[in-house]
Amino acid sequence: MSSRAALASEAVRHVLGQVAPGAQEPKVVTTEERLRNGEPYAFVALRLPPADSHSLRQGLDKKLSQIHGVTLHVNAHDEWEVRVDGVPCLLLRLTPLTPEPAEKHPAKGRLAIVIDDMGEDVAVARDLAALGVPIAFSIWPDSGHRVQVLNIAQSAGKEIFIHLPMQPKGYPKVAPGPHALLDGMTAERIQEVVRRAASRVPGAVAVNNHMGSAFTESTYGMRAALSAIKGQGLFFLDSRTTAKSVGVAEARRIGLQVHQRDVFLDNDLAVPAIVAQLRVAEAAALKHGHAIAIGHPHKQTVAAIRAWLKKKSPSVHVVTVSSLPPQ
Repeated sequence: MSSRAALASEAVRHVLGQVAPGAQEPKVVTTEERLRNGEPYAFVALRLPPADSHSLRQGLDKKLSQIHGVTLHVNAHDEWEVRVDGVPCLLLRLTPLTPEPAEKHPAKGRLAIVIDDMGEDVAVARDLAALGVPIAFSIWPDSGHRVQVLNIAQSAGKEIFIHLPMQPKGYPKVAPGPHALLDGMTAERIQEVVRRAASRVPGAVAVNNHMGSAFTESTYGMRAALSAIKGQGLFFLDSRTTAKSVGVAEARRIGLQVHQRDVFLDNDLAVPAIVAQLRVAEAAALKHGHAIAIGHPHKQTVAAIRAWLKKKSPSVHVVTVSSLPPQ
């Protein structure tokens, strides 16, 4: 993977030289070491010099297609990602040829949206893919239509998560679904469950918890689960189904990239209520620089996101979770 990421970086510089001869070299903004299937690689954010974005995209699409498994994905008009086998390795931040007035489109907040419980409703998956923003699909490993939904996500260049069931409070009356992580499991059994889930959602970059209000409070269980997640080359998004979750603390302890949910979007399924929650997430992104919102595959949620996108602040960009700084 590292060798193809290096080829992709060279391709970016080559195309930039063709589109904007004499331009300055791309500037490295940040470099972060990550793991994929135990192999280290660098996730690099580059600031590109001014260039015609249309010509640049055409050139990159053509050049990157010559490298196996490498694709270009547009997060926003001024932020693109280069992925190797679906894993982000380069973040390209564009500089317009004619800079717009700072007060017109200030880049103040970045919001990532994750849709949980994916893999059952194919029609909603198609609608989400058509929204034109990088919404992450978090797919149940045992969902009935996971293969179709995976194909939709991959064809649309969406970031893919594994929506891993974990024991909730009230279990077994409250059931998380098959092949869940449960309190009392051995570390070996927990690792088996994680490996199985990863094998059923190929191309995933991360895991987030389905339910888990009991399991994510267990230091022993989460330590074993997060070690297994790290071993699969994935990162963890804590859905924060309990305020007492140890997910972030344990992930930090083992050096695993970790993020956490800020806002749930659709506890109330009325479209105006979901739009209101999107505005809460938008405000959090503006206040803190970034935020993560989690929703579910309801038609009302799709309609609310579509309506919000038309009126959201231009200062807030919808981005992938992996492009955000970890906790």
